[in-house]
Amino acid sequence: MLGPRHHGWQHGDVAELFVLVHAPVLGPASWALVGRELSGSGHNVAIPTLSGCTDGGPPYARRLVRQACAQVQASAADRVVLVVHSGAGVFAPYLAEALAARETAVIFADAAIPPHSGRGKVTDDGFLPFLRDIATEGLVPPWPQWWPADELSPLFPDEGTRRAVAGEARPLPLAFFEEDLPPVPAAWRSCHPGYLRFSEPYRDQADEAATRGWPVRELPGQHLHMLIDPAGVATAITALAADQAGQA
Repeated sequence: MLGPRHHGWQHGDVAELFVLVHAPVLGPASWALVGRELSGSGHNVAIPTLSGCTDGGPPYARRLVRQACAQVQASAADRVVLVVHSGAGVFAPYLAEALAARETAVIFADAAIPPHSGRGKVTDDGFLPFLRDIATEGLVPPWPQWWPADELSPLFPDEGTRRAVAGEARPLPLAFFEEDLPPVPAAWRSCHPGYLRFSEPYRDQADEAATRGWPVRELPGQHLHMLIDPAGVATAITALAADQAGQA
């Protein structure tokens, strides 16, 4: 995990901390290259791990949020830029609330977005039948086993990166994916959300974000584009963060 650096980059007179949250089916290695780019540019960066958040049974969402936030030293940051990837998107409102920073911006990177209000779900109902079909004795196999190897290969720039990212994936309880989430905190919508789309399957999510009035940027590529072009993704994240700062 990359911890927050003390010298930190500032936006104007506001210190910023970039918190990169990986998909629950992956691990922090999926954000490590972007974290390195941001940190190398002088930004404060934290990449919490969600590994083990399903240990101990349900409810899982509360434990995931507590675990992630316990690894983030946000008290010294005036502004947190919370960047969530893929399935971590549905947890963004609860993460933003729990971080309790003076100001929080949320960037959804090829991620599911939560409902306006009410209760959401960890996984869309349309995808649950697939997960139930591949589950064995209540466990969904690690994410790299969901797809044929030839479909996964284009997601990675090289074999070493594939091994590092795939090696962090673990089986997860089917019940985790089936869990209903708590009511969405109304205050999270003041977090100036923005959307960064990578892949075609997330176009609908990006379109919904635009409909909600969020700033949207696109870096066409694969779902793990942060591994293919970490510098470009880091630049897009900081640009979106600047867009959102202008809205505050």
